[in-house]
Amino acid sequence: MRPIPRLLAVLALALGVVLALLVGLGGLSPAAADPGSTLFAKPDGTGTACTQASPCALQTALSRAGDGDTIYAAAGTYTGTGSAVITITKSITLYGGWDGAASGPVVRDPALYPTVLDGEWARRVVSITGPATVTLEGLTIARGKVVSTTAPTQGTRWDGAGLYARDATLTLRHTRFYSNVVDVSDVSNSWAYGGGAAVEGGHLVVEASTFRWNSAWARQSSLGGGLSISGTLTAAVTGVLFQDNDAWHASGLYFGGAPGPLASFTLRDSTFVDNGRNYSVGRAWGGYAGALKVFQARATIEGNTFMRNIAGNDYGAVWVFLSDLQFSRNFLLSNECGGVSALYLYEVSPFTVTNNIIAGNKSTSIWQYPAALVRKSDGRFLHNTIARNRSTYGVQVDGGANLVLTNTILVSHTVGITVAAGSTATLEATLWGSGPWANGTDWGGNGTVVTGTVNIWGDPAFVDPAGGNYHIGPGSAAINAGVNAGVATDIDGDPRPIGAGYDIGADEYIARIYLPLVLRNY
Repeated sequence: MRPIPRLLAVLALALGVVLALLVGLGGLSPAAADPGSTLFAKPDGTGTACTQASPCALQTALSRAGDGDTIYAAAGTYTGTGSAVITITKSITLYGGWDGAASGPVVRDPALYPTVLDGEWARRVVSITGPATVTLEGLTIARGKVVSTTAPTQGTRWDGAGLYARDATLTLRHTRFYSNVVDVSDVSNSWAYGGGAAVEGGHLVVEASTFRWNSAWARQSSLGGGLSISGTLTAAVTGVLFQDNDAWHASGLYFGGAPGPLASFTLRDSTFVDNGRNYSVGRAWGGYAGALKVFQARATIEGNTFMRNIAGNDYGAVWVFLSDLQFSRNFLLSNECGGVSALYLYEVSPFTVTNNIIAGNKSTSIWQYPAALVRKSDGRFLHNTIARNRSTYGVQVDGGANLVLTNTILVSHTVGITVAAGSTATLEATLWGSGPWANGTDWGGNGTVVTGTVNIWGDPAFVDPAGGNYHIGPGSAAINAGVNAGVATDIDGDPRPIGAGYDIGADEYIARIYLPLVLRNY
């Protein structure tokens, strides 16, 4: 044997001895944990094998599953008995949309192979309890019902006809909540939360999902026709459609943080349309906050569309209070109510409202209301377009609020901005409009209004306001007329500035072809 191989052999033997000693003494970490088993279920599944070749019933798979396991549910409709179609108490992943093939690679496509969990309007669909980590993906959760004869989740509170989760770490992805109803209108002092889904405590992520035709209704009040989130530590909602849902408060989505430090709430790239109109399958209709209500949160609301939502009483689209807020790149279009038609901020400090279009919203009251109300709050409006809202005021500032508005298009209102006694609005670089886009009065009220050094009366030259497109065209008086407010992009993500200066309003002009504003493909 040559010297080098002999040396390697000696070293290998020595290393083996050391490793053996370390294992015997517990000095090495144990082998990696089993990543979990994979189980398969079909609506007509039988037996207990739960394999791809021999799938079992979904209830059997859930009973067999342990923490870390994955279940594939084949296309078809799954029903149940008792209080819920399925109950989850372990940390599992449940995938819908499996094609059901007995062998070969697992193929999932929820659109081609829909997996429907059906409450038959007789029971809740999904119940999740305990500190479990759960992922639901590619499912349709439909026709869940919670009524007065269902045991309340606590006190006089009934929650979540499609799904109820408590103290879980929950991810919902590519999941549809259709036609779920909480209705306890026959119980005095009753509260209803989350027609489609109610999540209480824990952590929540919702991505690329849909809430439609869900309803929450109760004698005292109801919150979150589509989705209610309360007491969570963190919640993130991204790319979700809320359509045709109803509740007395927040027909689309309600978020209420727990007492103490503000909970983190993020809402991005989502669409709220036609909520609060009594289009759902239940008896509910919108009273306050037609789309969204946020309470006690550290909130980021970015890149969303709020359109054609209705609140019979007040706050047509968005109501935020007792929070701090970053509100940017949102479209608030054609919302309607009896009071504040688009955006209401109450005791929200600090806040920044940046690169938003608030246009075509309507107050149906005979009294005087704004499209955007800032009350008892301190913050900034930067690069916003507030136009042709059928309300008395474009913006109202009261309750001792202090508002700074920079680079604002504020056109076509009876009064552009009104400031009540004890409140202050400080403006710079404002396009007030002219001709058909002029305000009746640009500013008013008994408070302090500082209009700054850059005030422009001219045509905003919107691309297609009749079609809801409030981007500015090439002849706009807003182009290169603003000041540097420290905002590097516009509502579309285009850089600022593009030309010789900063454009006023939400849009930085760039020559392009605009397609009609349509719903995203969910």
